[in-house]
Amino acid sequence: MNKAIPGVYSSGHAVTRHLIEVYHNLNGRFDSYTDDHVLQEVISHWRYLPAAITEEEVASWAFTVFNADLELLSLRRGEPGGEEDFLIAGVYRMLRRRSLSVGDVVAVSRNGRTVRLACEATGWRRIGGPPRMIGEPLTATAFLRHAWCRDA
Repeated sequence: MNKAIPGVYSSGHAVTRHLIEVYHNLNGRFDSYTDDHVLQEVISHWRYLPAAITEEEVASWAFTVFNADLELLSLRRGEPGGEEDFLIAGVYRMLRRRSLSVGDVVAVSRNGRTVRLACEATGWRRIGGPPRMIGEPLTATAFLRHAWCRDA
């Protein structure tokens, strides 16, 4: 069991492929999301997770991983899911992404269904499909563009 993220691996044995997409709110950091806000996709990640896990648990996992100290995550690499957590958190930081905060949105897709959750001061709020989104899933081109910029 992964102690860093309670509940993620304790929900059952069957697993389902999930697409997890993180959107930063461009209208105001730490303000609750509203339908007129513009969101920018900053990272996407495919992950096999327990089939019984809720979308809110997945969003909480994303919040933890994209805000946790990399040193702490590196200590948990040998635990179930720990290596994947460390690597995606490392990519997120290499892309120079800011912390996942109130007003940002996490989209969780599985089995052809997507649920979008706005980060609130305490927990998550389900929202409809935001009409104003920019950005795209993480691609090799985007990753390499950031890698080349860091070498300059």
